[in-house]
Amino acid sequence: MRRVVTASVAVLLVVLARPVSAQILSPGPLAEAHAELEGVRNCTECHELGKRGIAGDRCLACHEALQRRVAEGLGYHATVPADACADCHQDHLGRDFDLLRIDESAFPHDDTGYPLVLSHADVECRDCHTADHVVDPDVRRIKTEHGALDDTYLGLDAACVSCHEDDSPHRDELGERACADCHDESVWNDAPAFDHSSARFALDGLHVDVTCAECHDSGPEARYRPLPFASCADCHEDPHRGAMSGTCASCHRTAGWALLTTSAVDAGFDHGRTAFPLAGAHAAAECSSCHQRGRPPRGELLHMSYRAGTSDRTYPVPLAETCSSCHVDRHAFPNATGRWTGCDGCHAEAAWSPSSFGLERHDEEGGYALEGAHRAVPCFACHQDPDRGHERFTLALGVSDCVGCHEADDPHEGRYAGVACETCHVTDAFEDVVYAHPEVEIGGRSCASCHQLDDPHETQFEGRDCSECHVTESYTIEAFDHAGTRFPLDGAHERAACDACHVQESADAGAFVRYRPLGFECADCHEGVT
Repeated sequence: MRRVVTASVAVLLVVLARPVSAQILSPGPLAEAHAELEGVRNCTECHELGKRGIAGDRCLACHEALQRRVAEGLGYHATVPADACADCHQDHLGRDFDLLRIDESAFPHDDTGYPLVLSHADVECRDCHTADHVVDPDVRRIKTEHGALDDTYLGLDAACVSCHEDDSPHRDELGERACADCHDESVWNDAPAFDHSSARFALDGLHVDVTCAECHDSGPEARYRPLPFASCADCHEDPHRGAMSGTCASCHRTAGWALLTTSAVDAGFDHGRTAFPLAGAHAAAECSSCHQRGRPPRGELLHMSYRAGTSDRTYPVPLAETCSSCHVDRHAFPNATGRWTGCDGCHAEAAWSPSSFGLERHDEEGGYALEGAHRAVPCFACHQDPDRGHERFTLALGVSDCVGCHEADDPHEGRYAGVACETCHVTDAFEDVVYAHPEVEIGGRSCASCHQLDDPHETQFEGRDCSECHVTESYTIEAFDHAGTRFPLDGAHERAACDACHVQESADAGAFVRYRPLGFECADCHEGVT
């Protein structure tokens, strides 16, 4: 500090050396920090003659560290007028008066060049302005010399590490990277400025929503780099326990573990490593036949049910305890016994059809031995649910006679009720009739009593017995003697075909062949004959 007393000051003191003037020149004792300047000889150390107040340049002449900061435009003092020191730092108010008296609640910290925002806005001044945080070498030296290092507000650095070096969880992981590259003045655990896409492991899918601590832990042991990330297994436990070939990314997507790349799975997934190895027709089935995301496939053949919580996966997990867990029971036979109680009693995975329940088993176990044409009939022709047709096969028919199955097909329209079909027909072909009248008790009935509706002659032979022309072994006429008619055949007539003369005519009941009456004159048949 300068100790120069000018001649002009000495003259002034002599001229004005009166009690009242002395009170004006020295309004009171200086503060402890300026005590060495006490006395009229030192007034001009701070004051200029003839001017009121403090000369700012003289304050800075002593406060060298502050002078340098103002010259460099640093800190709050660089923003205030040069002669405004006394606005905040008043003296002559006694030894115990605090020259650094500041209204902390109203102090414009923004003017320091370091605005307080977010969490810093709630910090007490002395939480930051401590002797340990003063990094400016001039401030540290001067304030230490004067024993005021704990009192100063100067000398801090704006870099985060200057205050938070001991708080950093990163140690030397991030090298020379500045805290502000990732963090702002909010809570330390957030890093809103950090863009993970700039890292070697860019985040996508569900990784975007993962908190930092889930991968980098938290607290003093947090590790940000280096972290292994060459494979998913570096972070995620392998639920397959090494059973799957390839990498996780071969099948899975970061959008969700249960969402898979279907082309990769379909092409290379080894279903044999699951609880349901595929065999036979199952091996050739499309994956989507059983695994349909969102809702189980339902239709004529399948009725899938999925394990709880898996229906939204790309490959939901079917409940596959038995065949009926997935396949519709087309037999509707809930009370089956013996080998019929399970699908595998008749069917195999190689193919649903044909079943192993063949003709021999049908003869032995089905309760109805198949004979003749029945052996060539497809199963569903008989074992069919009348309400659902081919959608359901009813195994237990409960019938064993012709009428039980063919009642609706009866061409006789009930005329032979009570007469067993096999009396006339055989199973080789329905058209083959083996009816033998002597073996059937017809009670003396005439042909017309049974065949009246079958009469193809209309009323041409009314009153005549069928047996005059027909025989019981066959309905066809085997040997008709035209000589017994009113028109015996002779000459070329003997070689004429029956239908040359007996042509077909139409009637209300249908077509019939005209046998009688016919004319006997030549002209009745031969035109132009006279």
